[in-house]
Amino acid sequence: MVTLDSSISFLIYITAVSSAAAGVTEAFKSVIPFLATDYEAKENCWEDQYHAARLMHYKRFVNLLISVLAAGVIFGMLGLDPALILTGAESAYVKNSWQLGTWMWGIVAVFGSPFFASLLKILESFKQSVDSNLPPNRPRRKVSGTRE
Repeated sequence: MVTLDSSISFLIYITAVSSAAAGVTEAFKSVIPFLATDYEAKENCWEDQYHAARLMHYKRFVNLLISVLAAGVIFGMLGLDPALILTGAESAYVKNSWQLGTWMWGIVAVFGSPFFASLLKILESFKQSVDSNLPPNRPRRKVSGTRE
């Protein structure tokens, strides 16, 4: 069953793997100059513009591919299934973690990272407000009644 705690655990796991995959991509960028270079046209002609745009698209595709592969490898090495974490199963460990589902979670982690990070902030603040058990802020006034 999906609970608030299992949802927060799921989002923490997904965003952590996504951040790790982004770190791997940045490491590749520091080693491979093609991945860190911005390409511009030498002259304002159609052929140069087309060539620069094509190189930029190749660079972005390779960066995304590295991120997805890194996230998939991280999920596979950890051997934890995010769906089992979300549903609150007793054990989220899977024996054969190198299946297609692992790579699909890599894609979800990379492309859904900003959404998951925002959702995590919302759920954590909601949990804090629920756990504090404070009554709602209402104006209070001390009064005294007539005594007999």
